[in-house]
Amino acid sequence: MPEGPSAVVRVWRVRPWNPNPLMRVSDRFEVLVRVLAVLAVVVAVPISGAIGTVSYTGAVARIAAQDAGKTQVTATLTADAQLLPTADHYGAQPDRYQVPVQFMFDAHARTATIELPKPQLSGSTTALWIGPDGNPATAPARPGSAAAEGVGTGLAILVESWCATAASVWITAAVLDSRRSARWEREWRLLNRPIGKDSL
Repeated sequence: MPEGPSAVVRVWRVRPWNPNPLMRVSDRFEVLVRVLAVLAVVVAVPISGAIGTVSYTGAVARIAAQDAGKTQVTATLTADAQLLPTADHYGAQPDRYQVPVQFMFDAHARTATIELPKPQLSGSTTALWIGPDGNPATAPARPGSAAAEGVGTGLAILVESWCATAASVWITAAVLDSRRSARWEREWRLLNRPIGKDSL
């Protein structure tokens, strides 16, 4: 049994510049769109990688600036922690507690009001991050935060570009199929006109 043409030959036959008169303009346009889509998918990989690298570099600089000068001290609670009211009454949000504390900064006693994830009694101690100005600050970013941000940005750009490309191919195919079907229907009606209609 003779084998059919290879995949390379079949692809070559449907090239947009094929001189075959049986190949419709819509077929040429659809093949061109698919070729451009493949190129877009391939090109999106290095572009997304470059954007992810830029995002990582920016995140490293931003996190370093935000965490510069932060130090951890031991703060003493000067009152019992009080439960903070929340708008959610269904327990979806974790409880937070507010409490006044005292700590040392540059050999001077400082006071502040902070939030805790669990209740504690007056006189107990807790770890507290403070900034260069001696005020409470958020904890430094976890190791790998910048890398996670860079990878996430790159993947988001890649997935979005691939989805946009796939949507473009699908929409193009749907529109062209609809036009071809309508044209076939018109031609079929012309071929099936009742005898004698041409003389009218």
